[in-house]
Amino acid sequence: MSILVSTCCRNIVSRIFCLLFFIFIVSGIYCDISAQQADREDLVWRVTFEGNEEYRDMILRQIVATTKPRFFRKFFGRTSEFVLNETEIRRDVVRIQRFYERRGFHNVSVRHEISELRMPWRKEVTFHIRENNPIRIVSSEIVFDAPEQTIAEIREERDFIRAAERHEYREGRRYELIRIPDVEGRFRQVMENLGYAWPEIEINAEVDSVANTADIQILIRPNTKTFFSEFIIEGDLSVPDRVLTRHTDINIGDVYSRRQMQTSQRAIFNHHLFRFATITLPEQEQDSTLTALIRVREYPKRTIQASIGVGREEIVRGQLAWQHRNISGTGHRYGAGLRASFIEQHVSTDYLIPYVFNSRSISVTSLYGMHKLDPAFELLQVGLNSSLIYRIERNKTATLSYQYSFNEEISRTQDARLPRFFRNYNVSSLTLSGYYSQGFSREPSGWVIQPSVEFSGTFKESDFRFQKVNLDVRRFTLLSNTTTLAKRVNSGIIFYNEKENLPGNILFYTGGTNSVRGWYRSRLGPSVPVFDGAGNFARYVPTGGRAAMNFNVELRQSFGNVIPNFGLAAFLDGGQVWQNIRSLDERPVQFGAGGGIRYQSPIGPVRVDFAYKLNPTDEDLNIFDGVDYGSRWSRVGIHFSIGQAF
Repeated sequence: MSILVSTCCRNIVSRIFCLLFFIFIVSGIYCDISAQQADREDLVWRVTFEGNEEYRDMILRQIVATTKPRFFRKFFGRTSEFVLNETEIRRDVVRIQRFYERRGFHNVSVRHEISELRMPWRKEVTFHIRENNPIRIVSSEIVFDAPEQTIAEIREERDFIRAAERHEYREGRRYELIRIPDVEGRFRQVMENLGYAWPEIEINAEVDSVANTADIQILIRPNTKTFFSEFIIEGDLSVPDRVLTRHTDINIGDVYSRRQMQTSQRAIFNHHLFRFATITLPEQEQDSTLTALIRVREYPKRTIQASIGVGREEIVRGQLAWQHRNISGTGHRYGAGLRASFIEQHVSTDYLIPYVFNSRSISVTSLYGMHKLDPAFELLQVGLNSSLIYRIERNKTATLSYQYSFNEEISRTQDARLPRFFRNYNVSSLTLSGYYSQGFSREPSGWVIQPSVEFSGTFKESDFRFQKVNLDVRRFTLLSNTTTLAKRVNSGIIFYNEKENLPGNILFYTGGTNSVRGWYRSRLGPSVPVFDGAGNFARYVPTGGRAAMNFNVELRQSFGNVIPNFGLAAFLDGGQVWQNIRSLDERPVQFGAGGGIRYQSPIGPVRVDFAYKLNPTDEDLNIFDGVDYGSRWSRVGIHFSIGQAF
């Protein structure tokens, strides 16, 4: 009994000793951590705003210098740049106050508060804002210092009416000092577009800071209407001066217009001969005559360009082009080019006239030869193409082209029961197409619309008489600074009344890297089986059709803030090809979905897409007579290319 009691006591004592030792160790670690925490510099861990009703937090964060680390910086401990600086915070208070005052909130008050978070060294900086009532414009009038006839003419102009209705100093709006340059610039631009090169704009404001009201007067002095009288050209020209001045579409004696000067500058810049162009007004007497200064710099007369690329379908593609930019001092361009891949080889020579009846009109005539490999046929083509391109506006273009070609179409599947087969034929087509882009930047934005209509054999000079209509509509929506939702619908119809079928080169096909992903090039749609020499099934080949439609919806997410030039995409594609417009009910639309990787390289976005067929047919999976000749990869498409899908 005594032995048992003694053993129990020893166990209790040892447990107490272990517990005390554990408490001692934990206390030491805690004290060490506490000491380390106490030695750490205070960091800005969170920045918030209170009381801001007119402007969101996102806008105010761009004003202040005090910022918080993002998630990944916190996760990896890269927070040394965010040390708390109370002097800078007090400056931020002044910055916020000045920001509001310049926007009409003259009674705004701002204070800051610094509080601790869970860790003592983690600080939250809060800016408390009281906006109070802003100054409102109670009256606004536009006054002219000019003859009555001039005033009447200006007030009737559409540009002036629009500016008067939309300027930032209208009745009921806040009186924002920051808007003075905008208002002055708006009316100055209107006057310059109406022919007044030297207008004066003056804004007078009477502010009642007690009643929070302002009375605005916009005084406009148009001064003298001006006319172009002389052009001065700077730069070594290889063409006569008249070739350059003609391309501006401005004649001596024309009324000055700032809009016309900008249009003329773009016209010269778009000329293939000039790599740099500006049109400005040098210092001169401010009277009714006007001298314009044109500065230009030319490209080399002769250039050779070469490029190479890779892709899932073309494998390797290359291009070589030679250009002579000034034929006999006329500014015309002659060129020859060769491009080749494992799918298509194309050689051509072309002659470009940059000015047909004005600077917006361009004529291009080319002779070409082409060899093309499609899944069902091999095409040899030689032809002539002549196009008249007219640039209506910066984002609107119309093209009228005529093409005549000799074609030799060779079946690559002699054992396939194809619905048509043509050895030799010629095609003559007149095509009218258009292009509209809502945005002006290199990156597409808003709507992009491209319609076209083709008339073949109108004058019975072609072996086939048909009409082809195509419409491509795209919409790019910016969801955030790094996220874009891109959508496209492309559809086409061929109207053809003859009993015989059309050649494969004329028909529609879909599927591939730039259409419906999940299917490889031209593989989506009606197809027929191909057999080997022993009569065994080999594969399916597409037959094309006279009606087609495909759509794409793609969400593009850039991660450039985390990984430079890197992005991801998720997409849903769909489409179908039908024998004709009357057979739309016979084949349902098929879908492919997946995701991809994007890398913005110097030569364009490099993309790799992985797509999965959602509703494939037996033909898509290589199933013939109930026997599966495919593999687990038959439902998957891997696409690699340079450039966006659309």
